[in-house]
Amino acid sequence: MRIEVTLTGTEAIHEQFARLNRAAQFKAMAKTSQELYDYVELAADKHTKTGALFQSVFQKREGETFLIGNDLQRAPHAAFVHWGTRPHDIRPKRKKVLRWASGNYFVFAKVVKHPGYKGDPWLKRAAAMAPAIFERHVIATLKGK
Repeated sequence: MRIEVTLTGTEAIHEQFARLNRAAQFKAMAKTSQELYDYVELAADKHTKTGALFQSVFQKREGETFLIGNDLQRAPHAAFVHWGTRPHDIRPKRKKVLRWASGNYFVFAKVVKHPGYKGDPWLKRAAAMAPAIFERHVIATLKGK
């Protein structure tokens, strides 16, 4: 699961970015990517019981593009935690009843009414933060920091 960020508008930043050489452009983009990755990792870690959601966060580079997201192979539930769910019934798929541990005993049920979950869209928040972070890193790169 990933969200794409395309920077539009803010012509001044585009002009400043264009003034940078390729190495400086890469540096500004890499720093932006790292800061957003750190934010996404922290946000995903708030929802961890097993560590799978935190461990599913990835950062990689494909050509000129930096990607940040969740590996749904590692944490298939990431999309539900991120976007939320409507209220729904949970029924067994392969057995006659559902079973889960509760303290020192097991609970059995034929149907569980899930109340739904609002979700915590950390990738969407990171995408909204990206332009301001990118601008800050472009300016810092221009100043030689």
